[in-house]
Amino acid sequence: MTQIVVTLDNSADENFLRRMIENMKGVVKTSLTHTTHNEEKRNKSDFMESLHAIKNSIDPSMIDMSDPRTKYIMSK
Repeated sequence: MTQIVVTLDNSADENFLRRMIENMKGVVKTSLTHTTHNEEKRNKSDFMESLHAIKNSIDPSMIDMSDPRTKYIMSK
């Protein structure tokens, strides 16, 4: 089974969209959940922590800093 997650704008008609999706061929079940602003912040925080972990796992000795293009990118 495959799931598709759709994020709706606050002004979207949730009930109408849900009924449309339920009537599509192959749809087994629909469910509606609301995400709070705190959950969104936590998800962004988790994402940023993942990026920092990746950044910290890079071995700087493997980067050729004599290349001007690399110097430019690394300065950003």
